[in-house]
Amino acid sequence: MSEPGPRTLLVLNLGSSTLKAAQYEKSGLSGAWPCRLSRVEIALVNPSRELDAALAQVVDALGLVSAPAFVGHRVVHGGEAEQARVLDAAELERLGALSCFAPLHQRAALRLVSAVQNRWPGTRQYASFDTSWHAQLPANTRRLAVPKVWDALGIRRYGFHGLAFASAMRQVREADSRLGRERVVLAHLGSGCSLCAVRDSQSLDTTMTSTPLDGLPMATRSGSLDPGAVLHLLRAGGLSVDALEEALYHECGLRGVSGLSGDVRELLAESSIEAALALDIFALRIAQGIASMATRLGGIDHLIFSGGIGANVSRVRAAITNHLTWLGIGLDESANDRGDARIESPGSRARVWRVDVDEEAEIASACAVVTALMRS
Repeated sequence: MSEPGPRTLLVLNLGSSTLKAAQYEKSGLSGAWPCRLSRVEIALVNPSRELDAALAQVVDALGLVSAPAFVGHRVVHGGEAEQARVLDAAELERLGALSCFAPLHQRAALRLVSAVQNRWPGTRQYASFDTSWHAQLPANTRRLAVPKVWDALGIRRYGFHGLAFASAMRQVREADSRLGRERVVLAHLGSGCSLCAVRDSQSLDTTMTSTPLDGLPMATRSGSLDPGAVLHLLRAGGLSVDALEEALYHECGLRGVSGLSGDVRELLAESSIEAALALDIFALRIAQGIASMATRLGGIDHLIFSGGIGANVSRVRAAITNHLTWLGIGLDESANDRGDARIESPGSRARVWRVDVDEEAEIASACAVVTALMRS
């Protein structure tokens, strides 16, 4: 039996500083919600304390006059989940237990689920996970060099930014059908940053590990840090566990080095030595990470930049690729400055792309698949 008439899906994409929302409409049982009716982005200073008000803003901005049939959420950590899931009591309990691995994101996302439940008790909610993109990581990537008992506690490589990676791959594949078979390095650079090595459309490696703190330096997160240094800060630095967690998420990265800001735009406008050093470290570490992904793949055929920095800041893209000339990667200066989709120089061995990702569309598609499976 077919579904009677269109059903509305509200997608809520909660980040560390924004709430993005999009409304979709779907008729029938198969396929994604292809028709996006409207979209809004709301800036948040303290997401965990602003969710009810932000949800009310979404309702007003999108003109929602009745409860949506479905709400789909971006949830950063899905553990071993390979696809979107219905947010029933058991699933909420499972995701709550993963909050220790992504405290900045997970707890706020679950509070947003509660806010939706309070506002629309009859609406079915789904979660689409950033970790699902990496669900088939090979064992030599997934397993860390730790005791088996630690692995059983979840200390392994999950990877994140999966919705952004999926969107970037989808868009570039539409422009170049060879992408699915070739060697791809995805560079998602924003408030959070990570890289992913892809071959045959499969995630083979990524820079984030058990938590979104690991890997590249970010706006206010440290990236990879000597665990011995963390122990020293706990023992001799006078920091509690909670204070150290707060500092690692909010006081490190570009902000920590510059002493000014984690916003690349502000640092580019500064003339201080510290701001220049922060940007220099940022570009160098990302280039080194790309080189490590190239090692995993045996070379690079496509390098894809996305995220608030990767898609929008040409000077950072140029600084990164200046470290990669030995790999045969080069940018066309004019195309890069214009922000074209293809920005490599004529002699570049790899095609270089600039992509504006659409995570909300990926969430909508993932929720549609689960809905179809439930009704089949």
